[in-house]
Amino acid sequence: MRRVAGLPSPQNWDDKLSALGKFGVLILAGGIVYSLAQTVVALQRGSVLAALTAGGMTVAFSGFAATVATTWFSSATRYAASDDRGTTLRINPWIAGCWGVASIGAVVGSACYIAFISQGAAELPFTTPGRDAVTRYLMISLLVISLTGLVALIARRGRGYLRLGLDEVEYADIFRTRTSPWHDIVDITDKADRQTRNPIVFAVKDAKRIVVPNADRFASGGAALYWMVRHYWKHPENRDELTDGRALERLRNEQFDPE
Repeated sequence: MRRVAGLPSPQNWDDKLSALGKFGVLILAGGIVYSLAQTVVALQRGSVLAALTAGGMTVAFSGFAATVATTWFSSATRYAASDDRGTTLRINPWIAGCWGVASIGAVVGSACYIAFISQGAAELPFTTPGRDAVTRYLMISLLVISLTGLVALIARRGRGYLRLGLDEVEYADIFRTRTSPWHDIVDITDKADRQTRNPIVFAVKDAKRIVVPNADRFASGGAALYWMVRHYWKHPENRDELTDGRALERLRNEQFDPE
């Protein structure tokens, strides 16, 4: 599990699972059990369409749970590298893989529900026929969200990254890439909003902030990464370390002053 070993955690970071996060884990666990039971019963009844729908949702719930677990317990520093562009830190590729599997399951489950279950072509176990209006709208929303995420994941090849270069900072998620020259960054903080966990926030002159959520995904010692970013912002004379591996070595050894 990621933990702060030597350096202090940024004031607004939390290395514990929040109450909302714990509730979400319970929802995922319940969803896995419920949809798996529906799949088994549907197969016993010989209802292929119902089994396909419930099976898709089982994969979705399981994939999302695996994404959370991989994010929480992963060590990502080994996916970092240095070259002439700077130091690039990437999230554990298993996170993207689990998310992709979950999205595929959600697409299959929601599409089958809309096409078959809501049209009366099949019936899911443990549900009451004719009372699916709200569920249908939820499934339509899930289909749109999961398709959008899956397409973006494929287009980006699933690899978000944070790159610290000699002249600029670059952050990419599955939807877009943002860059800023170091000289345009007026502050680096650990506070975004109440919904963003453990962020690194770049305040950019005359531009929208660059927010890196869950920044502790990018390094085994997430707090060390935060202080690393601030160090190279404050000390441009040391940025040559970003291109030859010295910055990564300092990150692994947590050799940055909290300032």
